[in-house]
Amino acid sequence: MFRRYKTGFSLALLILVLIGVMFIPVKALTILNGGQKVYALYLKEQSFSIQWTHSVEKEDWIEYFNIRDDVLYLESTKFKTFGAGVPSQSEHPAVLKDGWVHMDVQREIGEALVVRSHQLNDYQLAFGSHTYDLKPSDEAYTITVSKAPLHFILFTHLKRIVR
Repeated sequence: MFRRYKTGFSLALLILVLIGVMFIPVKALTILNGGQKVYALYLKEQSFSIQWTHSVEKEDWIEYFNIRDDVLYLESTKFKTFGAGVPSQSEHPAVLKDGWVHMDVQREIGEALVVRSHQLNDYQLAFGSHTYDLKPSDEAYTITVSKAPLHFILFTHLKRIVR
């Protein structure tokens, strides 16, 4: 009698184990929009960048961040032109390279970075070799390091593949 149900029992057990594994919390770079998880990125990288188009200058701006002990640090920034809202002085010298103004910043942000995305700015987050859109929203995006279920990290990758 047991032999007849052995395959079904084994399959059910395997399914239960797989479902259990999918809910294991894993350390991730988590991006929330108005409290809703938008992306959860497995923390194999310890750095990311955010790129957008400056609303007045209409030029790209990129900020580079590092993650150390779950704390976010702004390491550097680069932009094309000086103009409205662009710092004219820094404790670190600005360097012109490849048509970009590079500035080392070295500033602790803390456990969360809050970003407001507008349709004029085309915000994107780059992590590893992939880019993730931060679509225009009335709600702010919050970027943190936190635990996320493995299934949500996999879902983030599937969304990127399908888009």
